[in-house]
Amino acid sequence: MTASKRERDVNTLCSFLNFNTTWEADMGDDFLRYRRAWQENTRHKTLTRFPMHLDFDLTNACTLACPFCPRTQLVRQGRYPGTYRMPFEVYEKALREGAEKGLLAINLNAGGEPLLHPDLPRMVKLAADLGILDIMLHTSAVHLDEAMARSLIEGGLTKLIISFDSPIPEHYEQLRKNARFDAVVANINRAIDLKKELRSLTPFIRINMVQMKENHHERQQMIDFWRERIDGLGFLEYINYYQWDDRDRYVHPVRYQEDFVCEKPWQRLGIAHDGRIKFCHLDDLDEVTLGTIIDTPIEEAWQGAQMQAYRELQQQGRIREIDLCSRCSTPMMPEEP
Repeated sequence: MTASKRERDVNTLCSFLNFNTTWEADMGDDFLRYRRAWQENTRHKTLTRFPMHLDFDLTNACTLACPFCPRTQLVRQGRYPGTYRMPFEVYEKALREGAEKGLLAINLNAGGEPLLHPDLPRMVKLAADLGILDIMLHTSAVHLDEAMARSLIEGGLTKLIISFDSPIPEHYEQLRKNARFDAVVANINRAIDLKKELRSLTPFIRINMVQMKENHHERQQMIDFWRERIDGLGFLEYINYYQWDDRDRYVHPVRYQEDFVCEKPWQRLGIAHDGRIKFCHLDDLDEVTLGTIIDTPIEEAWQGAQMQAYRELQQQGRIREIDLCSRCSTPMMPEEP
C-alpha cells in the first residue's frame, strides 16, 4: 500500500487500522481536545508556549539485536555509547515543568527498551497523577510479564505500542533477534486479558509492523493474526535513519524530498537520559542539544533563538542547512508511482 500524499507531507509514512473505533471518544472531552490541537497545530505550524509532547530517553538498554534497528547499527559500527538510565529526578523535574506549562503527551523511550528501566511503573504513575493526557511507550513486549503489565495498566499508561514484525515464528525471530515468538505472543495476550479483567479503558494496545522488503508481503497475515485481540495495527514504512543500515530494506524506491518540512519542531522535544534538551528525539547520539534542564527551562529552549532558526530554515525549504537534518533519512520519501 503506497502512502497517501497527505501522509507523505506530514511524514507519517504509515497506515493504521483501528479496531477499537470509539476509544478516543471514550477517553473524554479533554482527550479529544488534545487530539484536535495536535492535528491543527501540526497542520498550521502553530507554536505553542510549551512542546505538546516530550520524548524521554529513559534507557538505551535492550536485549534484542534487530538487524534494521539504529541501535544495532551503532553497536555494529563500534559507536554505541554504553548503557545508561535516566535518573528518576531528571525525569521528574522535566515532567513537572511540563505539567505546569501545558504538556499534553509523553513517550517513554527513544533508542532502548523502556521496560528495562526499574523506575518505569513509578514514572507512568507520576505522569498520570500530574494530569498528562497521553502517556505512551514502545516496547518489544519481551519483558512484559504479568507484574509489569499490571503496574502499567493500573498506573495509567494510555498507549502500549508493541513492535512485532512478522506473524510467522521463524521470520519473527530473524527480525527480532533474541526474542522468542511464543513467549512474546503469550506476554501480549496476557496483557490484553489483564486489561479486560481490570475493566480498564487504557492502555490502547497497538501492534506496529515495520514494513521492509523482508516482510511487507505478510501484511494481511498480520491483520488476520491480531485483529480479534488488539485495539489497532500500525504499518510503518522502514526508514534508514542517518543511512546507518548498510542494507537496502525499502519496499519502494525513495528520494530526498528537497522541500520537506518536518513537523517535529512544532510538536516535540526530547529529554536525554542526563537531562540535556534534544532538538530531535531521533538524534540517537545527542548531537544537537539546547541546554540542560538543570540550567535551562524547557520552555526557554523551546521558544529560544536556536529552535526558531531551525523552524525558519525548515519553512524556507532549507532543511539541508541544518546539519543533523541534512543527514536524516526522514525526508527520504517513497517516489510517486
